[in-house]
Amino acid sequence: MPLLLLVPRALALCAVPWPLGSCATLPSEEADEGSLPNALAGPFREIDQGELGNSRAAPHVMNDDERFARDASVVDLDGDPSTLAAAGFFAATLGPEGAEPDPLAPPNAIVRYDAADGRSFERSPVTVLAPELPWEGGTVAAPSALLVGGELWLYYAAAGGIGLARSEGGAAFAREPAPVLAPTAPGDGGWERGAVPGSPGVVRLPDGSLRMFYVVAGDGGASFVGEARSDDGLAWERVGDAPALAPAPLPAAGASAAEDEPFDGAAVLDPAPVLAVSATGRPSLRVYYAGRDSAGRSAIGLAARFGHDGPLQRAAAPVFGASSALDPRAPWVAAYPGFSLLFVTQAAGTRAGDDHPAVAAGVAPADASLPPPEP
Repeated sequence: MPLLLLVPRALALCAVPWPLGSCATLPSEEADEGSLPNALAGPFREIDQGELGNSRAAPHVMNDDERFARDASVVDLDGDPSTLAAAGFFAATLGPEGAEPDPLAPPNAIVRYDAADGRSFERSPVTVLAPELPWEGGTVAAPSALLVGGELWLYYAAAGGIGLARSEGGAAFAREPAPVLAPTAPGDGGWERGAVPGSPGVVRLPDGSLRMFYVVAGDGGASFVGEARSDDGLAWERVGDAPALAPAPLPAAGASAAEDEPFDGAAVLDPAPVLAVSATGRPSLRVYYAGRDSAGRSAIGLAARFGHDGPLQRAAAPVFGASSALDPRAPWVAAYPGFSLLFVTQAAGTRAGDDHPAVAAGVAPADASLPPPEP
């Protein structure tokens, strides 16, 4: 994925070491470090109707009420950020022959839709992965696709952990026979307590190694984001002895009404890492994620760090969906020269019968002028 400028150093962030964090800002650099704020990192506005083709209805770039495609992972297959053609991989639910699928059922397929303009996805998908192995437990979900050499690698969540399938052309995939990231032993004393890792987000670092961020469920509906590293994408080593990102601290007892519960005070989910570089060439890593509060509302947050190691610092406010009633989740960011596209899964609408999942898109900066849609 192309490198972008980092979140501005003046943007208020909160460090997130386990179990609680404290507010901070990113380290300051020279005056030419970058514009304040950095509009390419967010916040994102909803995409407009005139920016979508294929008769899609903004802000939804995907509203498939036959397969309930969601959880987008969008890949620029030629590796050239100046060209917009991309492949989108989505989790989907396919029903029995001749029967409608249940939108609440776990995904049982990963499907591919292409988009000549990077956002207006075709109407006819290709199923590239379905559950076959016992450890998958009948489900494949949460795709995270990336280019590695001449291959397309597709990480995915299943009942027994996180799997990997690989393809030379992006249509026929060969999967690994066992999960590449399985649950830890329940009695090892680690913070994951044997919970099944899911929702992988994988990024390839400049040195060729890979980083994975993933979700582990906790008690009482809480969830946390862990981190792992790998040199070959197959053997993964967990990073640290605590979550990379945890729910934000709740206001102290007796706090004033102005100190509202943070949008991510109950759970952090669906990490999506993006490499970045500052205007002065300082490498960094951003992790977009879905945050949930105790009322079940969700919005898209952002955490970041300079360099590729060390604690993440979270932005104090969401970058998308702060006032949305559609509960956006499962973010994915695709970067192009001059703008970024954010894809999120959310309810198709607020009316009765519109509660099935759809994929909406956002744009940053808000005044970005996108190339004309295709077709």
